[in-house]
Amino acid sequence: MSLVALCFAVFGFVISLLSSLLIIKLFDSHDFNNIIALSFIFFTILSSILLIITCYLLKKREQVSKLITPQMNVKAKRVAKRIHRLFNDKQITDVLKLSNTTRYGEEMPEVYVFIEDNLLEGFIGIENIANEQASRVKFEQRVSGILTGEFQKYAVVSSELTAGDSFILFHFEDTLSSQRLIVEDNSDSLKQYISENSHHIRLSKDLVWKTDVTAHLSLIARTRAGKSAFAGRYLARLMQLQGWIVEYNSAKYDRYVKEFNGESEPIQIVERAEFWCSIMDKRLKEINVAGKEKYLEMDNMPHIGLFFDELGNLNASLESLDKTDRMIKAKPTSRWTTAINRLSATGASAGITIIAISQFATKEGFLPSLARVNCSDAVIMLGGAADSATERQYLMSGFAEMLKRSYGKGQGLARIVGSGRKWENSPHYYETPWFEE
Repeated sequence: MSLVALCFAVFGFVISLLSSLLIIKLFDSHDFNNIIALSFIFFTILSSILLIITCYLLKKREQVSKLITPQMNVKAKRVAKRIHRLFNDKQITDVLKLSNTTRYGEEMPEVYVFIEDNLLEGFIGIENIANEQASRVKFEQRVSGILTGEFQKYAVVSSELTAGDSFILFHFEDTLSSQRLIVEDNSDSLKQYISENSHHIRLSKDLVWKTDVTAHLSLIARTRAGKSAFAGRYLARLMQLQGWIVEYNSAKYDRYVKEFNGESEPIQIVERAEFWCSIMDKRLKEINVAGKEKYLEMDNMPHIGLFFDELGNLNASLESLDKTDRMIKAKPTSRWTTAINRLSATGASAGITIIAISQFATKEGFLPSLARVNCSDAVIMLGGAADSATERQYLMSGFAEMLKRSYGKGQGLARIVGSGRKWENSPHYYETPWFEE
């Protein structure tokens, strides 16, 4: 608007000057002062009129939607401009079909591109003006297809509408540049990933799980997808190095049960859950007597990490015990449900973190309903589980429809509340630490 007004002002000055010269000539006056005075008068009057007309026309002009993007550094701006060039009229009209056909031609939407300063993630904002009816997944696939050449490493992982539905935001991230941690199979190598805050567990170069914000974690992965190595070799050992009390229980006896003093017999796993409920009650009483609000304010109260692996096997075994011991009033399944629900609901207040691990996220293969809800704010799915809409609907509500991708060993999706905007808003590509033999 200011540029247009300046052009009109310059134009008005020239017209005023020529008009004043013409008037002076007509009056046969050659006084230079008269020329300047008349020019100034004409310039003032004409510029004012033109400025009023300009403002009126700009006000009447059709308004264009705008999207306010965060600030970017010089390098990010340069990359964003190159990505923006990919979204030309041909791509928007023929590929995305996000333009409108009018009697004056094609109405093109506004396009904005934002990328983080680390060049690992960002979004493409396209004005929502089209009438194209298509599924969200298909749109995301189309936008991903436009990111070619040097930007092929970027893939759209989710999309959403802005407030007021003015723009569609296609969030993309670098899925080829690995952010996974490399660990040698010894404790000395693991020490480099110890966090200054003992309640924060580093999961990758760009992801930290803050257990003081989101206490419990769900880990879903098929056999040989890397879940046990991730849980036992990395998480449990790192927690122990950071001063945690760690116990690893699994319905299938393995090395980590022995290493972290856990149990493998179903009824004994139930008893351990009940034992930790008593520890939780004792801790809560101590916190109350001390007049504190959180366990974080207590001295000499270390964090506790409880691993429950092979939950599908555990549930099946407990159900079998229910049918075998019909005379028992307190059924093992009922005892397990009560204990795990209590630990998941109140354990966070006493510094107790549950790491629930299973091959499937269904009710039969995972936790009971209340515990599943309490453990759904931090979820990691690996391998085939990450690519299954049926699995995601149980623990990643609202994200059943996602682009289908093939995930290798130790690869999948993660969504963890409290770990930053990226990991909170939607599931993102994740790789577990890699162990070098």
